[in-house]
Amino acid sequence: MRRVTSIEWLDEDQGTPEEIRRSLEDLWRINRRLGGVSSCLRLLDHFFSRTGAHPVRILDVGSGDSRLAAHLRQELERRNIRAEFTVLDRRLSHLDGGHPIAAGLRPVVADVSSLPFLEHSFDVVMCNLFLHHFSGEQAQLLLRCLAAVAREAVLINDLERHVLPYLFIRFASPFTRSRITRNDGPASVRQAYTREELAGLAESAGFRHFEAIRLPPYRLGLTVWK
Repeated sequence: MRRVTSIEWLDEDQGTPEEIRRSLEDLWRINRRLGGVSSCLRLLDHFFSRTGAHPVRILDVGSGDSRLAAHLRQELERRNIRAEFTVLDRRLSHLDGGHPIAAGLRPVVADVSSLPFLEHSFDVVMCNLFLHHFSGEQAQLLLRCLAAVAREAVLINDLERHVLPYLFIRFASPFTRSRITRNDGPASVRQAYTREELAGLAESAGFRHFEAIRLPPYRLGLTVWK
C-alpha cells in the first residue's frame, strides 16, 4: 500500500466546535479500544523493564484533549510509579476539552518545531498518532526535537500502514461518528509508516540506539534510547 500524504481536518480545526468535540471523542474511543492505550503501556512497560521503576517526568506531544495522558498517568500510579505529565498541543481548544489541570496534568500550548523546554527537561518524551503527519526531513527534524528534550528515551506510538486497518476505519461507523474522523481516519492510515520505513526514518535522523516494533492491532512502536 503506497504512502499518500494529506492534510487532516482536525489538525487545522476545519469544523464547528461541536464537530471537533465529536472527533476528539472518536479519537479517545479509538485509543481506548483499538490500541492507543495498550500500545503506549507496552512501550512504557518496556522502558521501565530496562531502566527500573522510578519517578518520571513525561512530555506527551500532540496530546489532543489529553485524555490518553490522563489515563496513562492513572495506570502508572496503579503500578506504583509516580509520573508527572506535561501535555502539549498547538490548539488550546483541544487541550481544554480534556480538562488537563483537573486531571493532574500540566498543559502547554506550543508548536513542536519550537518546543519551549531546555534540553533533557523530561525523562521521557512520547507521542501517539502524531508522527505520521510528518514526512522526510520534517519527520527527521521532529524526532531530533523530541530527543533533544528527553533525558532517557523517546517513545513513539503510531499506526501501521496496511490495507486492513484502512478498510476497517472507512466502514467502522461506531468509531467515526464525526465527519472529521471519517475524513481523517483513512487519511491517517494512508500516510502512516511501515515498520521498515519507521526504522529507516530513525536511522536517517542520526539515531543508532532504537527499536522499531509491531504492536497489535496494526500499530507501530519506536523507542529511541538516549
